[in-house]
Amino acid sequence: MPNSLPLPDITINHDDYNRVLTLAERSVHTMPYVSAYLERELKRAELCDPWEPAGVSMGQRVMFRLDDDLQVRLGRLTYPNRPFGEKGNVPILGPVGAALIGMRRNSSIEWLDGDRTRVLTVLDYGW
Repeated sequence: MPNSLPLPDITINHDDYNRVLTLAERSVHTMPYVSAYLERELKRAELCDPWEPAGVSMGQRVMFRLDDDLQVRLGRLTYPNRPFGEKGNVPILGPVGAALIGMRRNSSIEWLDGDRTRVLTVLDYGW
């Protein structure tokens, strides 16, 4: 199913880019879909220095909405070495985490979740 939304502009700092690319490459055999999704996002991202403003970055808290759900979700984008199930963690190697990296406020992105198209919208981030 083709995406109906255009891909949003994303900005990722160089440090996050290098670490996430390494994770994507290491997970190609165990999580091929997430690995391919992350690699696509990284290839199209605008890169910036770590001290320059970027989109959602690793370790940041982010407020977002899934699909047309009215519930606002709050989480922290994390690397997979964080304790499993720690409240509020959104792992970068999961579909939501992979969709969040580099996103800006009020931008949305679609992805295929099995046979269902999902939409994630970033409301706020960076605190």
